[in-house]
Amino acid sequence: MKIKIRHIWMARMGIFKKKSEKDSGKKGEDKSRKLPSTIFLNPSLKVLEGFKDDLKLNEPVIRLTKYLRGKYGLHKGDHVTLKKDNQIIKARVDVSSSTDGEDPICRLNRKARELLNVKLGGEIEIIPPETLILLIDTSGSMADFLSGMVKMDAAKDAIREFIRSKFLMNQGDKIGIVSFGEISTVLEKPSTDYEYLENRANALTPNGATAMYEGMGLSIDLLSPLAGAKRIIMLTDGVPTTTGRFAIINLAKKAASKHIVIDTVGVGSPFD
Repeated sequence: MKIKIRHIWMARMGIFKKKSEKDSGKKGEDKSRKLPSTIFLNPSLKVLEGFKDDLKLNEPVIRLTKYLRGKYGLHKGDHVTLKKDNQIIKARVDVSSSTDGEDPICRLNRKARELLNVKLGGEIEIIPPETLILLIDTSGSMADFLSGMVKMDAAKDAIREFIRSKFLMNQGDKIGIVSFGEISTVLEKPSTDYEYLENRANALTPNGATAMYEGMGLSIDLLSPLAGAKRIIMLTDGVPTTTGRFAIINLAKKAASKHIVIDTVGVGSPFD
């Protein structure tokens, strides 16, 4: 399958392998456990002074225009991660002046500027909450053994670690689960109920063909109407058996038009 794979998602005992990228030019680099970054958001924002009332607040506050809140999928009262060099903090989102327009600027109160060690006129980055779909292959071949372990069990281990890492990072990321085997099913719409999501993933059982196209379509439909950073992580050990690979490529193009990033994880060395 020739959908471009951007990063590895999770590695366990060499079972999950990243498809080679000839243009990477970086041999021997360990990218295990590194999550793909958002590619269509995260511009640097110029820091302006907060409102007068913000001086009374002992918590970090970032003020964003309606336009930027929409771009990042944020609402008043949300908490978002801010980054300046190696400094990372959480800040509460509030509204900014309409006169700020669509420019890449934000207003930080004094507390936020002190914690980030940034001056007026400096630049920061927002790490927005992400909505992602775990698109999981539950076809019959996932019951096969590889390196002494059932593929499905290895996949569940990786999924569990991934969900727990999202809980620990506490960035408000939402996760949904779609499975594809003989049929494709939306198991859970995106939510932050990580414990329940983990239990749902643990209950997956392999069966039937590989309805990858249908599963990808369901995932894109779930994410398309949403604002902010959106991603599909597809975990599979093979190629679609119910549709051709070119149909999948067309779906990937549709996802790109909706600003949805697709990352693919191959389970075992034989995957295409």
